[in-house]
Amino acid sequence: MAAWLLLLVALASAVGAFGRVTSEAVTIPGSDSQAARDTAGAFDDAASGRQPVVLYAPAGTAPLSSSGQRRAVEEAARAVEGVDHVVAVTTPYEPGGGGLGADGRTGRLTVELDVGGRDITPETTRAVTDAAAPAARAGIEVTAGGDLAAAADKGSTGHSEIIGLAAAFVVLALGFGSLVAAGVPLLTGAVGLGASLCLIGLAGHLMDMPSSGATIAAMIGLGVGIDYTLFCLTRFRELLAAGVGVEDAAARTTAGSGKAVVFAGSAVVAALAGLALGGLPLLHALALAPGIAVLVAMAATLTLLPAVLSLIGPRLTPGVRAGRTVRAARRARAERKAPDDEAPYEKTPGDEAPRTDAPHRTPDDEAPGANALPQAEDRGERREGPAPAGWGRIAAFVASRPWRCLLGGLVLTGVLAAPATQLTFGQLDAGDKAVGTASRTAYDRVADAFGPGANGPLQVVSTLPAPASGPDDTRITSVTAALRTTGGVASVGPAQLDASGTRVRWQVIPATAPADPDTVALVHRLRDETLPAATGGTGLVTHVGGATAAQADLNERLTERMPLVVGFVLAVAALLLLVAFRSPVVAVKAALMNLVSVAASYGVLTAVFQWGRGASLIGLEGPVPIPGYVPLLMFAVLFGLAMDYEVFLLSAVRAAYLRDGDNRGAVVSGLSGTGRIITSAALIMVSVFLGYLLSDDPVVKMFGIGLATAVALDATVVRGVLVPSTMVLLGRANWWLPGVLDRLLPRLAIEDDGHDGAVPPASPAGDAPLADARSTS
Repeated sequence: MAAWLLLLVALASAVGAFGRVTSEAVTIPGSDSQAARDTAGAFDDAASGRQPVVLYAPAGTAPLSSSGQRRAVEEAARAVEGVDHVVAVTTPYEPGGGGLGADGRTGRLTVELDVGGRDITPETTRAVTDAAAPAARAGIEVTAGGDLAAAADKGSTGHSEIIGLAAAFVVLALGFGSLVAAGVPLLTGAVGLGASLCLIGLAGHLMDMPSSGATIAAMIGLGVGIDYTLFCLTRFRELLAAGVGVEDAAARTTAGSGKAVVFAGSAVVAALAGLALGGLPLLHALALAPGIAVLVAMAATLTLLPAVLSLIGPRLTPGVRAGRTVRAARRARAERKAPDDEAPYEKTPGDEAPRTDAPHRTPDDEAPGANALPQAEDRGERREGPAPAGWGRIAAFVASRPWRCLLGGLVLTGVLAAPATQLTFGQLDAGDKAVGTASRTAYDRVADAFGPGANGPLQVVSTLPAPASGPDDTRITSVTAALRTTGGVASVGPAQLDASGTRVRWQVIPATAPADPDTVALVHRLRDETLPAATGGTGLVTHVGGATAAQADLNERLTERMPLVVGFVLAVAALLLLVAFRSPVVAVKAALMNLVSVAASYGVLTAVFQWGRGASLIGLEGPVPIPGYVPLLMFAVLFGLAMDYEVFLLSAVRAAYLRDGDNRGAVVSGLSGTGRIITSAALIMVSVFLGYLLSDDPVVKMFGIGLATAVALDATVVRGVLVPSTMVLLGRANWWLPGVLDRLLPRLAIEDDGHDGAVPPASPAGDAPLADARSTS
């Protein structure tokens, strides 16, 4: 615990000294927009580019074109020039300045800084707007735009984390019946969250880390951190209820459930690693951030949690009721193994164990805890036990009606997934920000005064084979004329030559907003038609860049690489499950079932954001485009998270089948024994994700809705209905293993703690003792 405290202090000190850095820059190697950006580097521009400060004279004040207002604006510009990092300021009245709108009430100061977008801080923005006080005193409203606004709008998501922690505490307190026990997962989750956010903030100094990266990492890291601790804490209390000492219980919990946590966490990290195949620095950053959070959560579960359990273990000891539950589970298993005289029930082929003379068996297969299937007697008779309750009743219902449950679950998820067939990738702009933010205010005022395209100018850059004689060079004027006559172009700025005369650029203002699909169509029209026709035979190499062009290239690259990433994640998930459970059928089926919850979440994402159904309920004004990286990152994250529940469910099912050789009974036992803890864990994670709907960032809202939907469906419909019903229908085929794989695959026991007398997670006839383990404290 002292080591974790020192680590947190060291990380917090580093962040305090160097700060957290984020950047919304998009780099797309090999794209036309990236080529335009690289070519434009030959021009002697400030590191920040030209950042706008929007000036607005409201009704009742003199327009900016009046002499008095002009003096105030020019005085403000001189004051801004004195701000640290500002290298130049251009007023709306100067050539090359931001200009005045048609009504004379809106204008722009153009500010150039010696730092790039990632190094522009809220303090820098505040210093610039404060320096413009002479304009404010004249009644002019001053609003930062561009990267200055983005820095000013950076807000904390602390309220979302607090809501998630509060919701988790309620669920845990009700489940454990103990405030002390409920506080343990929150402690490890909060410590892991703090450490991971510090690491991600420092990573921003080394790469372009978008502001949404830390938020996404926080929601995933907090969710898995609490869930991992919940699974381990439940196991610890079961061992205490069975009479195991505190220190031994902590060690056995780490040895058993800790291995399952490592496996599940590694699956999440492996799925995120698949995003590297996208070949985009943005994906690398968005994968790295949650990957750090998951690794830190794993480390906290494996190192901090055992120390906490050893320290306060006596206060976590369950009461008498939990002990009775564990002893009842042992008696129930003993009774099932004993012969009886009850009436036989009707057998199905899937209920029988494999033949004892099945090929590829070794002497090790007969050892306790071996991964091969045991010999088993015919289970044609069963003893009537107490009526199942809770998840035991659900498990029995699904097992007795597998076809109906399977079809019902598929219909439900199919309805939710249907809108995903119309999912299209788009791009967000400042017009999608929350009303009242600096970005949105500046965007609206510029759009009203100068047209919607003024918020997203395109940059056309050409390289000449020989230096131009000047802006009137016919090779340049022909391109200028072609650009001005292209449909969808509102205006074209004068051509600018670099010092060598071999590079030239134009600023092209579209007639439509940056997020409008017509603007993307204009980018393609310029690249495919206008510029090739205007430069044919001249030797000019021309590229189209700018933020809108870069986002268009990003979505195209994501569409191109998505099948590769999806295939990799599917293969990794199936391979990990194959290694863990030594069953090709289980591995393939699990991977396909994960697709069901992902498809359903895509459908909800499309309906809420792309169509705008219920958008007002989550703080949006209407439909917003869905960036291409959102579904792709969601896919990798969801596949990793789904592995958590799959591992815990299948571990229980397989253990029961290895013990009794009864497939149907194993499915019922596994589901009834893990259903409650899985749904409790999912409820915590859903609460954490939904807490982020309070964020103003539409991307964060997308992840909140998408992840919450997928986890809720995965823990209920998929793990509670689809997986058990298919396993009942497949029967012994679930555990078929070809001889070649039998020899190649390792023999793992994910939740084996090395003790033959390990306590089972729950009684097959009822719920896990999560709620029954009442603390005596």
